[in-house]
Amino acid sequence: MRGFAAARRLPTCAAPPASPQRAAGPGVSRLKAPANGYYQGMHASKRLLIVLAIVLAFAAGFGLADLLARPGSTASAAGQTALYGQVLRDLQHDYYQPVDVGRLGGAGIAGLLASLHDPYTVYFTAQQSSAFRAELNGTYTGIGTAVDTAGGRLTVTQVFAGSPAALAHVRPGEVIVTIDGLPTAGRPVSASVARIVGPAGSRVRLQLRRSGSPGLIDLTLTRRQISPPLTTSRLIDDHGVKVGYVSLSAFAQGAGQQVGRAVGALQKRGAQRLIFDLRDNGGGLVDEAVKVASDFLPAGKVVVTTRGLHAPKDVLKTAGGHPTSLPLVLLVNGNTASASEIVTGALQDYRRATVIGSKTFGKGVVQTVLPLSGGASLKITIAAYLTPLGRNINHKGIEPAIVVVQKPGSSADQVLQRALRSIAVGR
Repeated sequence: MRGFAAARRLPTCAAPPASPQRAAGPGVSRLKAPANGYYQGMHASKRLLIVLAIVLAFAAGFGLADLLARPGSTASAAGQTALYGQVLRDLQHDYYQPVDVGRLGGAGIAGLLASLHDPYTVYFTAQQSSAFRAELNGTYTGIGTAVDTAGGRLTVTQVFAGSPAALAHVRPGEVIVTIDGLPTAGRPVSASVARIVGPAGSRVRLQLRRSGSPGLIDLTLTRRQISPPLTTSRLIDDHGVKVGYVSLSAFAQGAGQQVGRAVGALQKRGAQRLIFDLRDNGGGLVDEAVKVASDFLPAGKVVVTTRGLHAPKDVLKTAGGHPTSLPLVLLVNGNTASASEIVTGALQDYRRATVIGSKTFGKGVVQTVLPLSGGASLKITIAAYLTPLGRNINHKGIEPAIVVVQKPGSSADQVLQRALRSIAVGR
């Protein structure tokens, strides 16, 4: 995920920055750029890949993706660029109908990236890139939902209070079947999100499938600027014990600071225990994950280690500050992903928190965003990450210490209730 329903919460920054920005999560983010040596070392080869992907515009029709993915192929990227550049010129010169180079280019890049079988390496059009930029800035123009894929279906994971979606009674768990008449099944989340976003005041037509309701629900929503809050917090009086509750929706810019402020405010109000809720948080920026971990761990603790074929080992540690020492319970579920899992893994490895809920999503890779011509961008997986104890959680997820699965349709928050019981009995 994971992402705002008009901008999936992915590990990248919306607008292609001057230098790459790193993020963890399925789905988004202004974090620090990689060290200069790392960026310069990768940049030339990645530029070549990008040029290759653009020049091989006709890939879908000529099987370019299959050719480049063929085991044992010794063809160089430069050689393939020259070869297929010639084919493109021949198509433009001799094909019996006009050739739409832009359309061929989009199809070619999509085919090239599809051959990697990596759902997190994605080509963004200029519109999609713009949507991500807005999301990382904390605002976007859309309908006020977060979405992700579940079983191949585009599913609403969160609805923001007061948004057009909330006013239309859209609910988490509902499946978006079509957007403006186009099916969402089998399409990347980023492509569907790009159709949901649009200019403020414009309209988008959705067809939803709701559990227990026959047929499809038709809605027409008017887009507007959405500024979703990153945190919500409250003080719970549980049989005389004051428990501070903080929920974080995404690791966007400022997440670490907002969590720290929320925790500090609850402590001033007398909180004796803390519950930190990362359920349905699909991730975001790696740097913000480190900052959030720094709200709970002493300075100098390893939070995450990343390494890739073209990326040197990078060990990220907590920074100085005033972390809380209050006993901590961490809530997770199957939509807790990416940057959320970085924080969960660190707090679990250091035995700083009791993790309660269901197994997390299992996204243990990191992406960066590279700018392309015309405002487009390439989000590319650059590294895998490990928890402080060296655990690789990719495709595995993180198992909670106490497993509690929320029953569908239940009005009670059973996971939160179990957390409060855990606090009451001290385990």
